[in-house]
Amino acid sequence: MLHVLCGGGQCSRCRGTFEDRPGSFSGVGAQAPDGGLSPVPGLEVRFDDGGFCAQLTASAAAFSTVRALTVAVSQENGTGTDLAQSAELVVSELMSNVVEACPATAAVLLVVEVSVTPMGVDIAVHDSAPGQPARAGHSLDSDEATSGRGLRLLDLLCEEWTVAPSPLGKQVRCHLAAL
Repeated sequence: MLHVLCGGGQCSRCRGTFEDRPGSFSGVGAQAPDGGLSPVPGLEVRFDDGGFCAQLTASAAAFSTVRALTVAVSQENGTGTDLAQSAELVVSELMSNVVEACPATAAVLLVVEVSVTPMGVDIAVHDSAPGQPARAGHSLDSDEATSGRGLRLLDLLCEEWTVAPSPLGKQVRCHLAAL
């Protein structure tokens, strides 16, 4: 089980809430398999009321931690399990799309914002990947496609989503409605 850590090295799952919010933490990490704490390089998280903002350099550890934070923060702020897991899937798809759009040798920088409101969960992913998201011609149930379903998933899971310029390059904003 992945435990997300914040200020003071305390586990959000064990503490129940992020008592230190608002705040900024560069020592965000995950529980290592041996039970010790393992910081995630290239990940800085700021918590504020109802959400968080993560600045990261793409890596498996950073993605895993941001996904876990998405679920934990969503549920701590009153969403049900289904909505929290849908938000996690949207965040995962958006982060993965950025990595696929960038050259393999490039350090991929992202900013992921997740905010829970009475209306649902708002997600924004800012990136510097060139171009705009483009739909692939694959159906969601294709047995042969290994990618190309992300925007269709956004259509299914999000009440609305948009792409707009941002200081980093572009941002994809999504709203998942409360159930």
